[in-house]
Amino acid sequence: MPATAVGVVGMKALRRDINRMSSDVSGPLYRAIKAAGKAAAEPVAARARASLPTDERAPSRWNAPGRLAGSVRTSGTRTGAAVRMGRATVPYAGWIEFGGTRPDGSQREFIPSGRYLWPAAQGLANEAAALYSQAIGQILNSPSVWTNTTDEGAAVHD
Repeated sequence: MPATAVGVVGMKALRRDINRMSSDVSGPLYRAIKAAGKAAAEPVAARARASLPTDERAPSRWNAPGRLAGSVRTSGTRTGAAVRMGRATVPYAGWIEFGGTRPDGSQREFIPSGRYLWPAAQGLANEAAALYSQAIGQILNSPSVWTNTTDEGAAVHD
């Protein structure tokens, strides 16, 4: 009885595409993953911005209403995304978020889980996961990352 052989048409091309996508950190797959993470984190950032306190005093050299909300930003990475708050020009962001005692002696109740970012993330976790999954699915279904863009056996190049 002859041995049965099974061959997968297009396997070499698939392996080549996967190797190319995983080694090219500036390629379309990683760019899409970063963009997907950023898009998934944006609703969290928007909710956190909206929930942050604003100073009702008039803008002046020492007071810039909205500066804290303006420091909330998102970033995508190859492994996910982040929502950050604060900058060098907004050094009080951590104190507003978590509380504690400042060098001038002023105090705010310490809340380890935070007041704005973490609650925003918890409330939108399912939506963020769905957005991320949808964006990843779009890039994996896109011909821009695959060299074999046909399901016609005769056209597959191995």
